[in-house]
Amino acid sequence: MHIIQTTNDDVLEQSFSLYDMNLRLTLRYNAISTGYQFDLFDINNDEYITKNKGLSVGSPSLIEFNLPFVFVLDDKLGLGINAISKDDLNNRMQLLIMDKEEYREAIRQGFRA
Repeated sequence: MHIIQTTNDDVLEQSFSLYDMNLRLTLRYNAISTGYQFDLFDINNDEYITKNKGLSVGSPSLIEFNLPFVFVLDDKLGLGINAISKDDLNNRMQLLIMDKEEYREAIRQGFRA
């Protein structure tokens, strides 16, 4: 499991190498839905994997893609609810990257980051 470092900025962009891929993540706060969306760009292939994909607490994002990992938005306080302000990503939430088998095992065991 990997934890993406986050802030309470409206837009956060970072590049990293993971699972033999060079990726650029752009994370945005959506004030209308009080939630988070992201773009994921494959630097090696110079193409977007996805754009404007939503994040929701406890729901794996990218599970339907042919990728070895998923993104999981975790509520560190254990409330199990989505964000209510943009400060939540820095204070209450954390964005996890888990390989798919690790995620499935966490679900079987009762997920706790």
